[in-house]
Amino acid sequence: MVFQSDQQADQALPVSIDGIEFARDGLRLAASVEVSALPRLAEDLADSAGRLAYVVAGHRDGEGKCWLDISVSGQLKLRCQRCLEMLSHPLDVTARLLLVPPGEPWPEDEMAEDGFDAVVAEKDMALLPLIEEEVLLALPLVPRHPSCKPPAPMHDEREPSPFAALAQFKKGV
Repeated sequence: MVFQSDQQADQALPVSIDGIEFARDGLRLAASVEVSALPRLAEDLADSAGRLAYVVAGHRDGEGKCWLDISVSGQLKLRCQRCLEMLSHPLDVTARLLLVPPGEPWPEDEMAEDGFDAVVAEKDMALLPLIEEEVLLALPLVPRHPSCKPPAPMHDEREPSPFAALAQFKKGV
């Protein structure tokens, strides 16, 4: 089964899923979301206009473990930390999440080796916070234009230090 959405019908999509059931049934959801609908992301951007396309696909592996594969793409408008101008940042995120049933032990050693993350598989898993979290993790820590030069140093217009006068006395002694 595939949930599909165009830009106008996002409200018809489920806002939450039963994670284990979604993965066990091999379901796939493809839709888009307004960037402004992701509040933690929107507050970090220079402009929260635009949409992000996402796909959430569930599956089960040969060991019976349930997984969610999340991919998100779009354009974000960040602020360059050098010149403070707007910076268009292409986004292409893929993440693999192991669904851990509540109360089950987390496979910490496996996670470090195989490069996936784990989340608690709830009966009512909210999708947009999962998507928002993956986008936030993919953002650069210090966004900047590739060719941006650092700003010219500002002339120091402070008054001379009062200790500068003491330095004069020391020279005279």
